[in-house]
Amino acid sequence: MREQPNTSAKVLEKIPYGEKLVTVADNDQQVAIATEGFNGFWWKVKYNNKTGYIVNSYVLPMPAPKAGVKTIPDYFAQVSAKSGAPLVIKKSDAALNEMGEANLTKQLYKNGMEWHKAQGYEYGSDLYMLPDFTIEQCFLLVRLIGQYPDLVSEKDAFPAKNTSTKTEFGQKTTEIEREKYDGKTGPVKKIKIIAEQGAITEFEIFLLDTQAVIFWSSGV
Repeated sequence: MREQPNTSAKVLEKIPYGEKLVTVADNDQQVAIATEGFNGFWWKVKYNNKTGYIVNSYVLPMPAPKAGVKTIPDYFAQVSAKSGAPLVIKKSDAALNEMGEANLTKQLYKNGMEWHKAQGYEYGSDLYMLPDFTIEQCFLLVRLIGQYPDLVSEKDAFPAKNTSTKTEFGQKTTEIEREKYDGKTGPVKKIKIIAEQGAITEFEIFLLDTQAVIFWSSGV
């Protein structure tokens, strides 16, 4: 936390990971800042009886993942209780599925989050819906948890452009889709990462109205 909204200002406090912050009303225009690919702002906050500025790119709308939380379902369990039993939908069609069966499980949480898990023959997917999260906050969450290290590592910057790289086991491609306003390029509206390592794994983050979606799938 700094005394003024710039990186050269005096440091007032070093806020520990996972602390809850209180924002302070500020009539001044917010100052933008870009760091590690994230496009954020300096927020005026109060902490430990001091008032200063932090970069909001590293703040989540829900509690930060605790130590030991290694998957998004673990994180969901940390921040909210389940709303009822999971709904399991089974489909059997030998013409469409070599093994004749596919399962889709949906779990709703009391704070509005959802987890959809699909499982079929040589294919699986997970879809997570997070109300009030942004695309950048979802990327930060995935980076903190470390569930998909081959797709998003703890040191990866928020992607800003299309890239394609060779990995030890195959190819990794990142595709970025941006908003467009009056013919001008705007913020990132969708991230898609594809890893080809024998199986094809796809990972997406995008917005759906007022909630963010994280989608992972893998199959051959």
